[in-house]
Amino acid sequence: MMEIKFLGSSSPRCYKDRNCISNLIKSGENNIILDFGNGSSRLLEPEDLNNLTIIISHLHKDHYGELLSIGYDSYINHNIGLLNNRIKVYLPADYLSTSPDYNYLMNYGEEKYMEFYGYSSMTKLEIGNIYVTFSRNPHQIDTYSTKLESMDGTLVYSGDTGYIGNSLESFAKNSDILICESTFLKGQTRIGNNHLYAYEAAKIAKKANVKKLVLTHFYPTIDKQKYLEEAKEVFENVDVAEEGKILTLKRRV
Repeated sequence: MMEIKFLGSSSPRCYKDRNCISNLIKSGENNIILDFGNGSSRLLEPEDLNNLTIIISHLHKDHYGELLSIGYDSYINHNIGLLNNRIKVYLPADYLSTSPDYNYLMNYGEEKYMEFYGYSSMTKLEIGNIYVTFSRNPHQIDTYSTKLESMDGTLVYSGDTGYIGNSLESFAKNSDILICESTFLKGQTRIGNNHLYAYEAAKIAKKANVKKLVLTHFYPTIDKQKYLEEAKEVFENVDVAEEGKILTLKRRV
């Protein structure tokens, strides 16, 4: 069984019960976090840190800010016996040497229990029984969508992406769940090809023939129902990410 727990759905900041973007995937003994925005670790249980891999779609702070606290937390948890394996963190390879926050994390010295790796569109990972691949998409900086495949099903997370020239229609083709950013609503002004309207996320889901679309990356003070209603005009099986909500993928016998 693959379990998806939404740790955060907000951008660019936390607000009340909303954390910045993050999704926890649990499969067997393995835990995978897709993006790790500010505040999202509030919904982690201590056992979630073991056998943990964190994959960051791109280096905008609403997607990786919680790394700054979990780095030190990993050191503490290891010293008191709650963390047995180093946390693995995957970042877009081109930014490993240029991110000031990455350099800050590395300068923790021994006061971290983490390992850092770069990835690109060519990278293929096996994490337990999950096969992980990546696809680059248009944004202000290098950003990637992530696909998780196992015998239980296929999950695709969009990361941030513009609509023109993105790869999601093919990358998410026939997937069981597409977790997709939906930053804008009709009538709002979008500058550049960096984010999606909710109806565009729904168009992608429809063309990709996904079974279920989950919207995320909402402005913190806007009612999520508005995003849901806009997307449902295009694609029927839509849900919104809610902090603490859990979805499951389970192989049909």
